[in-house]
Amino acid sequence: MSEKTLKSIFVVLGILVIVWLGSGLLSRRGGGGAALDDGGLASLLEGLDETGVSQIRIVGPSQTVSLQRSGGSWTVNGNVADSVTMARFWRSVVEAEVGGVVANNPGNHERMGLSTDSAWTVDFTLTDGGMTSLLVGKTGPVFPSGYVRLPDQDAVVVVSGDFRPTVVLSITEWRDKTILRMDTASVVRVVLEMDEETHVAERVDTTWSVDGEPANANTMRAVLDELAHLVALGFVEDGEIFEENPRRVVALGAGTDTLGIVVITGEAGTRHARTPGSPTVFEIPSFRVDRVTPDIEVLRAPDPGGA
Repeated sequence: MSEKTLKSIFVVLGILVIVWLGSGLLSRRGGGGAALDDGGLASLLEGLDETGVSQIRIVGPSQTVSLQRSGGSWTVNGNVADSVTMARFWRSVVEAEVGGVVANNPGNHERMGLSTDSAWTVDFTLTDGGMTSLLVGKTGPVFPSGYVRLPDQDAVVVVSGDFRPTVVLSITEWRDKTILRMDTASVVRVVLEMDEETHVAERVDTTWSVDGEPANANTMRAVLDELAHLVALGFVEDGEIFEENPRRVVALGAGTDTLGIVVITGEAGTRHARTPGSPTVFEIPSFRVDRVTPDIEVLRAPDPGGA
């Protein structure tokens, strides 16, 4: 093969490469219309914001999450919703990156988790009375992402970002796990009832004592840190509620003001906690129990004359 022929072949190949790259670029920019056609999903998400939505219903293969807005707060299945999780959800809507259509054949829906019996259905009830819905399927080709389609369309789109991971959260993750919350600057007395004994920690200015003896400052700081925002692992929905080994903590303010009460029961690694007047039973880890209801030996200040 002559040198001239080889040069001609390379020129033709070069032209073909340039044409291929150019067509790919035009396709990504929407020149052909199909590659970036998202079926209207991007505009749907862009039109959603917290102030314009009164209710969200997420129906998954094994659970239903019903979120209801009242004023500036949300409930989930009738319980207080976690504000951090709600903020994460709305952030995921705003930051969702909608790609082009990756499949049009309904035969792909089951594989992508988008068949009607396997997808997560997300229904938004708008404040003007309207409703908009979408289906969320399996994890997409990049992390984090997910396959999404509109209920009346076969086209499947990849939505990148935290949208799918938030949609598939369990009901427990949507609920507020606060057991107790208070301003501990107002606490002047803490009554601890445990092991059939009662111990009283009292504060004078910034110094704490327990049963009239100096208290361990670090231990009292841990007690107050937990009382400021005592957080659970989860909730006891079914099964036996622990009753053994009860521990009761009462936080008191000036005079006879009761700022908060929590009762903790059980002896396992995960124990149960309740507050008076509430039917909710929380699951709480044992390390948190040890911090909010420390043994008396730990609560007292170390003996300076000890070994």
